[in-house]
Amino acid sequence: MIFQLCYLSTASRDMQREDLVDLLTTSRHKNTALGITGLLLYSGDQFIQLLEGEESVVRALYAQIARDERHHDVALAFEEHVAERQCPDWSMGFQALPDSEWLEFPSPDGSAQGLQPMMEAMGRAKAILHRVRERGLDPARAL
Repeated sequence: MIFQLCYLSTASRDMQREDLVDLLTTSRHKNTALGITGLLLYSGDQFIQLLEGEESVVRALYAQIARDERHHDVALAFEEHVAERQCPDWSMGFQALPDSEWLEFPSPDGSAQGLQPMMEAMGRAKAILHRVRERGLDPARAL
């Protein structure tokens, strides 16, 4: 079984193209060494990231990521065991989404506009990740 973890967060500052390229380059190298695959989605100042691999390794990486100063309001969307990886070829796939495709998620303190129960947010996170996967994202594309 493969362990998947998905979280949502807000960028601490405006992320320029160079910032995202640096983030992806570092993440892809580290994830390859750790045996982790996944997908990072970005829109405006919001991130959704899916990590998958051995549970203890994914949890340790998530703990590191949650402390990263490049973002805040880190909120776990879902975690589960699945039969197979959803992103087997992506050390860190990436997709910037236009605002029109982005979905609102509640913040950890419940203050987000249009507050929804966390279960609904989990379903939305899964739906948007699957939609991007079905589009055939090119994992070699940095941005």
